[in-house]
Amino acid sequence: MSFLKLKWVIAALLVLVSPSLGWAGQAQPPASPFKGEYFVTRNQDPVCVPYTRNLNQFRRMDFDVCHPRLSEKYPQFTRPSWEEIPFDLALVERIVKNPSRSPEDAETWWQAWLRASEPLRAEERLKPWRTRIDIDGDGVPDTIVRLDNPLTTKVWQGEKSWVIEKNPCAYHDGRLYMLNSPSDTLKERFNSRAPDLADLLHFSGRRVSPGETNGYYGVSRLTIPAYPDGDRIGATRGMIIYQLNNWGGGKVCSMNWVPTGAYRPLQRSRPAR
Repeated sequence: MSFLKLKWVIAALLVLVSPSLGWAGQAQPPASPFKGEYFVTRNQDPVCVPYTRNLNQFRRMDFDVCHPRLSEKYPQFTRPSWEEIPFDLALVERIVKNPSRSPEDAETWWQAWLRASEPLRAEERLKPWRTRIDIDGDGVPDTIVRLDNPLTTKVWQGEKSWVIEKNPCAYHDGRLYMLNSPSDTLKERFNSRAPDLADLLHFSGRRVSPGETNGYYGVSRLTIPAYPDGDRIGATRGMIIYQLNNWGGGKVCSMNWVPTGAYRPLQRSRPAR
C-alpha cells in the first residue's frame, strides 16, 4: 500500500473512533470546516447519545445559529405540531409569571416584561402557540402553550429587567406553560420546570409504559458550559435535556458544545496504589 493511501486509511479510522467515556462527539483539527461539536457529559437516558449524534449533523453551524437541527438521518426525533393562537395578554401574564415564582417576584418580572415588550406588542411581534400532546402516556392530551418571546431576563445590581433579543429564535427563546392536563401533578411539575425550557422534543426510540414519560423531553440551551465537565473539555455553551413525566422528570442529558480545535480530553486521576 502506498504511503498516501495509508495516510487516508489512518485518517478515516480516526474519524470513526469515539472519544473516551462514550461521548458522542469527536475533536476536529484546526483546519476543519466545522464550527464546533457536541459531546455528551451526562448520559442517563436512551435519548442522550442519539440526539447528540443528530446535533452533530450540523457541525458547520455555530451554536447560536437559529435552526431546527433535526436531521433526516434521525427520524426518531420530531417536534410537536404547534398552531398559532390569538394574542391574549391575560394568557401571556400566566406564562410570564409562572407559578414556580413567588407572587412578589412574579409581579416584579411581569411589570418589567410589560415595559420591555411594549414596542413588540405594538408591532404584533409576540406570537402565542398551542399544542396538545400526551406527555404521560395516559391516553389524554395535555395542552401546552408557547410564547415566542424575543426578550431575555437581566439582573443588574438587584434590578430585574427584560432586554429585547437582537436575533430572536423560537427554538431558543420560547416560554412554555401547561394550560390544561387531566393530571394536576403533571401540570404543577411541568410548570415548575417550564422556566428552564424553550423547546419540546419527541423521541420514538424507547419503550413507553402507561404513566411514564411518553417520549417527550424538554430542551434548555445554556450560554455557559453544562455540568458536568463542560468547562473541563473546552466547551463554551451547552444544553440540558429534561425527561417530562407525571413525576416531574429531571435532567437526563448534558450536551456541551466545544468550538473546533478547543477540545481538551479529561485527565483522569490514577487510582492510589
